[in-house]
Amino acid sequence: MSMQVSTRIDESTKRQFDKVCEGIGISPSNALSIFIKGVINYNGIPFKVAMPSAARPPFEFGCLNGKIQESDDHDWFEPLEDFLEYMQ
Repeated sequence: MSMQVSTRIDESTKRQFDKVCEGIGISPSNALSIFIKGVINYNGIPFKVAMPSAARPPFEFGCLNGKIQESDDHDWFEPLEDFLEYMQ
């Protein structure tokens, strides 16, 4: 047995949602079902939920100085080589 779920969103958001769903080839109803099943499988919201950026403390440039170091044997081109190999 299926049940109906309803919610209210503004018209602009609904139009944008419908357009994205159409672009990926699923119905808005299917998209919401996928989200609901994702919440169940993840046992929570299946993506990061954070404060709006205006409410976050501002990022201070230089705050990570000395805390991040590059490995001596890091090969910056390895991911590109893997991608090029994949594309062949």
